[in-house]
Amino acid sequence: MTQPGAPLLPLPTVMLPAWRATALWVIVALGLAAVMAEAWRAQVERGPFLRSQGAQRYLRHFALPAQRGAVLDRSGKTLALSVPVQTLWVDPRLFNAQQAQWPQIASVLGVSAATLATRIHGGGSRFAFLARQIAPERAAAILALHVPGLYSFNENRRYYPSGSIAAPLLGFTNVDGRGIEGLELAYNQWLRGKAGEETGLRDNLGHPLAILGTARPAQPGQTLTLSIDRNIQYVAYTALASAVQRFQARSGAAVLMNVRTGEILAMASYPSFNPNDRGDFQPSLYNNRAVADTFEPGSVMKPFTIAAALDDGSIQPDSTFDVDTNCFRVAHYCIQDDVRHGTLDLAQVLKYSSNIGAAKISLRTPPADLYQMLRNAGFGQVSGLGLPGEAGGTVPAWQGWDVARRAAMAYGYGLSVTPLQLAAAYGAIANNGVYVQPTLLRNAGNTPSHSQQVMPAATAARLRDWLTGVTGRGGTGFLAAIPGYSVAGKTGTSIMANGKGGFHKHQVNTTFVGFAPARNPQFVMAVVVRGPTQGWRYGGVVAAPVFRVTMGAALHQMGVQPDVSAEVWNAAAGKPMTAQQERRWAEGAGDAAH
Repeated sequence: MTQPGAPLLPLPTVMLPAWRATALWVIVALGLAAVMAEAWRAQVERGPFLRSQGAQRYLRHFALPAQRGAVLDRSGKTLALSVPVQTLWVDPRLFNAQQAQWPQIASVLGVSAATLATRIHGGGSRFAFLARQIAPERAAAILALHVPGLYSFNENRRYYPSGSIAAPLLGFTNVDGRGIEGLELAYNQWLRGKAGEETGLRDNLGHPLAILGTARPAQPGQTLTLSIDRNIQYVAYTALASAVQRFQARSGAAVLMNVRTGEILAMASYPSFNPNDRGDFQPSLYNNRAVADTFEPGSVMKPFTIAAALDDGSIQPDSTFDVDTNCFRVAHYCIQDDVRHGTLDLAQVLKYSSNIGAAKISLRTPPADLYQMLRNAGFGQVSGLGLPGEAGGTVPAWQGWDVARRAAMAYGYGLSVTPLQLAAAYGAIANNGVYVQPTLLRNAGNTPSHSQQVMPAATAARLRDWLTGVTGRGGTGFLAAIPGYSVAGKTGTSIMANGKGGFHKHQVNTTFVGFAPARNPQFVMAVVVRGPTQGWRYGGVVAAPVFRVTMGAALHQMGVQPDVSAEVWNAAAGKPMTAQQERRWAEGAGDAAH
């Protein structure tokens, strides 16, 4: 033990082995090499993978919605367009903590607090829609509250300025801007455009931080210009709606077409719906009845029976028929006329709509010839418009026609047609026997896309002359006459089939098909009102006035000059009309109002 005050002795020096220092430096060098190697792998070898993983967490590709193309009428007036709207969404993890402000938000949205809560809880844990496609002003009022967890993004919403006037024809889009009915569906590829893409950053909660740029700009959809004239469409719809309501009918449809080009100027259906507010979902109202509803047409088929018989020589233009009977029996059926006549020529068979006369003509005609005439005129097949839900109707093969079917086909029973088919077929009579394929697209060149001769021009000329008598005084279609213009056409009143091989006793379809001016036809129109329950339920009373009002408006709208002087027209009508009669005539009442 060292004594106090004794001097300290130096410690002995310990020499470390030289290899330990070398080993330490080797360890340090190896650590640095490992770090450098890992940095190399991270930045070079695995760099793209790690950057993509980082981008997946923070870099996002946001869709840029494409502006859907507008739908215009033939004059450039808007029928459908897309307007900017905003959609509000919430992050429930943040928004749930702000329940004190929910009542205020619900009040601005116009919903109850319970509805608001249902929307929030009905989404996912990080995303829930609060309100889809609302007006920017309303969205701004809600966003101005600066509620944490509440966000918005821009969208487009379809708007239809004409409302219900052309709704079954145009159809509509769903909330994502995809066409699901009518022309919106048929031309969806043309209208919808291509969505773009922009790149941005979001934080770990998914909140947008910054937009870095547009990777691919959105391509707007193309404009669709229709042959429809919005003014004529409005007149057709209102006249049709008036007839359906006045006669308390089930439904109605009307088609007005250019006989030379096949352009459809109006296609109306009633009842309709408001495409801007589809809160009351009724699929039956979306039906475009002008192309989707088929029915047995009745007497409007008689001109084609006569045309087939004339073409094959079964009858001659001056042939006459004895119809002076209360019952013309064919097989087990009794064919009757509404009014008993004596001997009728072909013009009178049409003017007085004689079922007996038409049946006798058909029984002289080989069934294959009548069948071919109907098929050539477009019956029993779709028109080529491409509208969803278009029906082709039915024309049974002639080999299965017995003698009763041959007689019934003459006056429009035993087959089914659509209003569009009737308009196009009568267009062939108006167009010198040339059938023109209908189109809903504006035809700037005024040349039809497809046409074919379905009857000789001489036959078509005779039919035009004879059909003019139908709208004269004493004819079944006199309520279709238009002051100042010659009008040709045909009425039809057919009893509805009950689906069990028989007919309903008191349910009918009423029809009028005609064209004007008869001397130089420009437009053809078919009107069908189904199931009227009030008043005189005949095609000449229910459907003919719709034709008169709409066709008159179309002739004036398109600048077609009158071809009959007032004096000649009044003389043909039998007597001048009073001011009150003229007003009722213009409103669609005609003599039936007296």
